Amino acid sequence: MSSYGAKFDKLAAEWAILENRHDKTHPDRSDCGGVGRCSMMATAVDLEHEMIDALEAWRRKRRSR
Repeated sequence: MSSYGAKFDKLAAEWAILENRHDKTHPDRSDCGGVGRCSMMATAVDLEHEMIDALEAWRRKRRSR
C-alpha cells in the first residue's frame, strides 16, 4: 500500500487498467471522441475525480492528527 491509503491505491489501479485498455482500443486519443463520446474516457475521468477526492480526504486526515 502506498502512503496515500488503500482507497486511493484501489482507484489508481482501476484507472491504470482502464487507461491501458483505452490506449489499446484508441491508440490515437484524438480519434476516440473524448469524454463525451468514449465511455472508457468518461469512466477514466470519473476515476480521476474519485482519486482527487481520496487524496483530499487523506490530506484532511493527516492535518487533523
